[in-house]
Amino acid sequence: MYRFKGFDSAECGDNMSVLETVINAWMEAEHPRIRHVCQSMRGEHILLSFVYEDTRELEQRVATSAQTGVTGGYPRFFDDELVDERPTSPRIPATPPPMH
Repeated sequence: MYRFKGFDSAECGDNMSVLETVINAWMEAEHPRIRHVCQSMRGEHILLSFVYEDTRELEQRVATSAQTGVTGGYPRFFDDELVDERPTSPRIPATPPPMH
């Protein structure tokens, strides 16, 4: 599940060092898998927005799927030894025939 987190430089007195420290502390504590970052202005202040996945939730889903044999939320239904018994169809040529 995607989540949103925003940081406003106004909350840090517009001190970039403090803003960096706050963001780094969040990243170290949460270990987010960041999917999108946006920087915008709000008057004289900088807004940083993150769309991320919570890695703990992601790890939990992976662990659950490994236990149940379900990958990506879908059961595995392809058998490696399954033989396709359908008649073969003519192959499509890699290059189209020349145009006249």
